[in-house]
Amino acid sequence: MISKKNEWSSSKEKNGFGKIKIDDFLDKETVLSLYEECLNAPKGGWTVFSRSGSRMEEFNDLISLPTAHRITYDIMHSGEFLYELEQMTGIVGLLPDPHLVGAGYSIIRNGDNLGCHYDFNWNDRIRLHRKLTSLLYITPDWQEEWGGHIQYYDDNIDINPGANLIESVAPLFNRFVVNENIKQGPFHRVSEVKAPENKPRCAIRFFYYISTSEYDKEDPPHRSTYKTNDYTHHKLHEEENWSGHYVGRGGEDYDYDNS
Repeated sequence: MISKKNEWSSSKEKNGFGKIKIDDFLDKETVLSLYEECLNAPKGGWTVFSRSGSRMEEFNDLISLPTAHRITYDIMHSGEFLYELEQMTGIVGLLPDPHLVGAGYSIIRNGDNLGCHYDFNWNDRIRLHRKLTSLLYITPDWQEEWGGHIQYYDDNIDINPGANLIESVAPLFNRFVVNENIKQGPFHRVSEVKAPENKPRCAIRFFYYISTSEYDKEDPPHRSTYKTNDYTHHKLHEEENWSGHYVGRGGEDYDYDNS
């Protein structure tokens, strides 16, 4: 993830929003398992999203789907992964959505598409602003000519036919895509799927958020409070090397008064 920092920065400078793609993101067996889970997820948990001619099937109750549950909560929502996203994007304080509002599995079937749009920016369930959108494509042996590309534009192509295509990304198996959510952007669509009937375009989606809240001025920030304010916090074994990272090393400054 961190090695993609230059690609992210280049996109942000050129297009006004960051985006990257990573091929062979997870091991093949895991992604095949995700695909089988998606196709066989309990029918009662699926919903259908439709708007302006768009159609997409969605499933976000992962409790009965062990592979998706493990990948989501052990990897994609982990502190380690959030740290890598922060290092790649320069965005500090990223948070996952454990409820997967609008996220989880998605299926776009043959003949369907998503019209040009920009994504929702506020998650009312967790009271946070959406900052990153990511998708892992999981249909094996996907062919470029089958469509289903996510296509980024500099304006809404469905309203303005003169809008310029920024990039068209094919939903190839085990390809991971991340883009930044910005104010009223980025505009994007999913081109019509023209795959065999038994090969729907499947993905699993993860959204990341930031908080813009301020602390309560009637109850300003403070450390844990004891009888005295004497305070130390240091490595237990100073002689041991450590290549990991410590919680709080994301560049933030809490501006505590240690006096």
